[in-house]
Amino acid sequence: MAAHRIYYFSGTGNSLWIARKIQASLPDAEVISITKDLLADLAAQDPKSVQNFETIGLVFPVYMFKPPHIVLEFLQKMPNADYIYSVATCGTGPGKSLTAVKNTLLRFGKTLSAGYIIPLVSNFIVLPKTKSDSAIEKSFKNAEPKTQFIAQNVQNRVIWLDKEMPGLIVKPISWFLFNPAYRQIPKSDKRFSISGKCNNCGTCRDVCPVRNIKLTPSKPVFLHGCEMCFSCLSWCPQKAINWTPLTKNKKRYHCREITENDLISARHYKAAEND
Repeated sequence: MAAHRIYYFSGTGNSLWIARKIQASLPDAEVISITKDLLADLAAQDPKSVQNFETIGLVFPVYMFKPPHIVLEFLQKMPNADYIYSVATCGTGPGKSLTAVKNTLLRFGKTLSAGYIIPLVSNFIVLPKTKSDSAIEKSFKNAEPKTQFIAQNVQNRVIWLDKEMPGLIVKPISWFLFNPAYRQIPKSDKRFSISGKCNNCGTCRDVCPVRNIKLTPSKPVFLHGCEMCFSCLSWCPQKAINWTPLTKNKKRYHCREITENDLISARHYKAAEND
C-alpha cells in the first residue's frame, strides 16, 4: 500500500495531469479518482478499518469560486492522514476554494496542512474568449515547476497556504451571482442538448465522473446529478453535445496529455449497471 495518496476530480483532464505530475515527484504515491463509486465504498467501510496514510493530497478544479459538490462530499468521508494538502486548479480566479476545503475538514476533525493554487485553462467554453493553443501550452509549462515544489513540500511536511482572492471581491460576487448558480449545478444538465450528430457511442456516459448519463435506444439522457465538469461535451467525438446555444461551434477543450481512456479507466464503472 502506498504511503502517499492523491485523490483528484477531473472532467477535462487538467486536475488529473496535475495529480500525475505530483505523483512523479513523490515516491511511493498512488492517484485515485473521486467518483460516486469511491464515495459509496468509503461510506460502507468501518471507520476503524480505514488506513491512515502518511499524506493525502486533493486535486480539483474550481467551479464558481468553490470546489465541486462531489469534492466537498468526499471531504466528509475521506481517510485521515498525518499531512493533508489541497491543490486547486483554475481558469480564472480561485475564489476561496482552499478555505472551503480547510473549513470542511475542520468540521470533520481533520486539518489542512497546505493549500496551493495552480492557474491552468478553463473548460467553461461558454465564455466569449478562450485561450490560444500557445497560451495553453505556456500555462502547463508554468505549472510543472509548481507541482515539483508541492511534492517537495509534501515530503518535508511544510505548512503552506497560497494567497486566495480578497474577500472584498469574492463575497459580493459569490453572494449575488455564484452561490445561487452553484446550488443549481446538479440540475444544470437540463440545458444540455444532443444534436443529430450523436451516434449513441456511449463516450459521454463513460467519461462522466458522476454517472449522470444513461444511454437509451435513441440518445443519451441526463439524470440531473450533474457536476458541470463539461466532460461529456468536451470528449464527445461527434461534437454532438451543447450546453445552451452559447457552446455551438465553440472549440472544445481537454488536456492534450490526458486521453479519454485515462478518464474512463479511473471511473470504477460497473458495466452491468451502466448498459
